[in-house]
Amino acid sequence: MSSPTVKKLKRHEVGGLPLIEVILSRMGLKEIFAEALAPSGREGISSVDVLLMLVRNLAVAKDPLYELAEWMDTLDLRPLGFAEQPSVRFTDDRFGRALDKLYAADRASLQTEVVLAVIRAFDIKLDRIHNDSTSVKACGKIPGQTRTGLELRLGYSKDHRPDLKQLVFSLSISADGAVPIHHQVYPGNRNDDTTHIETWNYLRTLHGRADFLYVADGKLCT
Repeated sequence: MSSPTVKKLKRHEVGGLPLIEVILSRMGLKEIFAEALAPSGREGISSVDVLLMLVRNLAVAKDPLYELAEWMDTLDLRPLGFAEQPSVRFTDDRFGRALDKLYAADRASLQTEVVLAVIRAFDIKLDRIHNDSTSVKACGKIPGQTRTGLELRLGYSKDHRPDLKQLVFSLSISADGAVPIHHQVYPGNRNDDTTHIETWNYLRTLHGRADFLYVADGKLCT
């Protein structure tokens, strides 16, 4: 007498993925990534699809890189355009290689394309833009410069760790919805008051006009 077949149920989550998918579609993010990242015939899953999955994770979970594969296993991927669970796994190595490819791309132009797409798709008002900066410390031995010339240096530490090298991260957002419009990273000893003219000129070019209000802290007054 044969034993009865044992069936196992596996729970897959959907959550906010359909809503995020609508937003990504309106942004045209997949098309922007596809234009910026050259495809490779050796990829089991395209770098574009991997990066889009990382974007979704940042929106709903913010898992570290080494836990992304486990997060993927919990999802029902049909709302994301997959007919079924893919046979090729989204491993941390795959996410790492996609991020390496993104780093090697023209990220400045990519950022501009994404911002302009969001402004058009969601009719973001740019009549008032807010800017602020913060320092981000780094532990360990940090050698030399990046290929774009960025170098971590000792500076005024807002984390009260003057012994650690750092970078300065500047972010500008729209008053309409707090949408990120521009960011720039500087060496850790860069003073905020030297960044505003550069930021203003970029925002003016992006906006296509100069009649907007630029809001920042007291270091704007020099």
